[in-house]
Amino acid sequence: MTGIKTAARLALSALAAVAFCAGCSSDGKSDNTQPIRWGPCPPDYGSAVQCATVDVPLDWNNPGGKKIQVGVNRLPANDPAQKIGDLVFNPGGPGGAGTEIVAAEGARPGLFPTSVRQRFDLIGFDPRGVGTSRPSIHCDPDLANRPPNQFPSSQQEFDNLVAANRALGESCQRLTGDLLDHVDTVHVARDLEVLRQRLGGAPLNYLGLSYGTEIGAEYARLFPDKSRTLALDGALVHSQPAGTMSYYESIAFEDSWNRFAQWCRSAAECVLRDQDPSKVLDDLVTRAGQQPLPAPGCQTSGACRNGVGAFDLLTNIQAQLIFKDAIPNIGTPGWPGLATALDQARNGDASGLAPQLQTAESNHADLAVGCADFKAGFDTYPALQAQQTLLGTIAPHTRGVSQSYGYVAQCQGWPAEFSNPPREFSAKPTITPLLVNATHDPSTSYGWAQLMLTQLQGAILVTRDGDGHTSFLHPGRTQDTIARYLIDGTPPTTGLVLPD
Repeated sequence: MTGIKTAARLALSALAAVAFCAGCSSDGKSDNTQPIRWGPCPPDYGSAVQCATVDVPLDWNNPGGKKIQVGVNRLPANDPAQKIGDLVFNPGGPGGAGTEIVAAEGARPGLFPTSVRQRFDLIGFDPRGVGTSRPSIHCDPDLANRPPNQFPSSQQEFDNLVAANRALGESCQRLTGDLLDHVDTVHVARDLEVLRQRLGGAPLNYLGLSYGTEIGAEYARLFPDKSRTLALDGALVHSQPAGTMSYYESIAFEDSWNRFAQWCRSAAECVLRDQDPSKVLDDLVTRAGQQPLPAPGCQTSGACRNGVGAFDLLTNIQAQLIFKDAIPNIGTPGWPGLATALDQARNGDASGLAPQLQTAESNHADLAVGCADFKAGFDTYPALQAQQTLLGTIAPHTRGVSQSYGYVAQCQGWPAEFSNPPREFSAKPTITPLLVNATHDPSTSYGWAQLMLTQLQGAILVTRDGDGHTSFLHPGRTQDTIARYLIDGTPPTTGLVLPD
């Protein structure tokens, strides 16, 4: 899920887009047969990509009503003579902007395999409210920078949590407008079909990571005969209630932490190898629970909050477990970087694990979409306390913190519509979707991929036996397998398990 939105807050800041897509055109037409009018991109996106916006209905229950714009960009194929078509890409989140990753590939090639770059025009897809889409989802930064205690220990703290969530949500309504009630994944999947039509109407080639898999699965349900390939990497299954999701994601996070700690004890790259990493973490969480950890580097940079509480500390540790190896193209430090950040935190500077400082331009699509799709019914203090106790028991080091738990806590009191609650799910696409998941993913549990396999008729699951969230951005045999599927349209053997 986090997949990659929370990690992006820490590691993709170098790719931050300007506030609007200058020079792009939405052309105002409602005829979905009209070709997209590509234009120049914001300067930060470089000259290799072209940008545009596509008009879609604000409310798909009223398709003839008000329109909004979905932002996209295009990186042309390296070998036009061998081009298969377009490959639409979304990196996850919720709140991840496909345009940022495609722009990064244009500036520093290497994220996408050469074979894919030769054969496809890459299309970065920003879901409604995200990235270069307009309007975007904004909230009061002062409220966002003063989050309440996400693990209340009394009725009064629970009431404070609900009141703070409501106040933040009401600020989002004021600053975003009526879009806030129409950001669920069903709307996004319908927008994706408009994009397919505007790209020329050929069957869709789609690569979705993390939350992007929920978009792809929903698209397969709504439009079962409109795809050529659907590659879904790091499965997020919408049929699970938020309480169940938080249970399984807590287990996944704890498992990944334990594997990081084991790696750290023997890896030359780990600066904590002479320490007990889990004791370091436990001590930091205890200290952060008593008083926020100092982050003097944030005072200097102004990019992060000076003062790291326990919830933010653990949230950002989960985000940094996502990539075991560093990915220089997008600035992710990998597990060695996480070890360094923990070492610095125990020595008085938690800046490397601090939450990003929110501004008036910050996007809050992660929370808005989460509360539209996964709002949980823990609306009393005893109910939330019971969930906290359960999660803390199964995850003693990571304390039950996860992106899913964030929805459990932060959506209490949220004022926007809970428009897409979890439900039984079944899709019958006419092609064979490819599902991919790592066995030790810290964010999207391997069990979720097994569940999605039962819900997407005819799908094939490829297992990467290893660590980290999603697999496509990790060079190796799993990435090669995904690339071959996208190019050939032929799935691999059922039950394929590949090494890390």
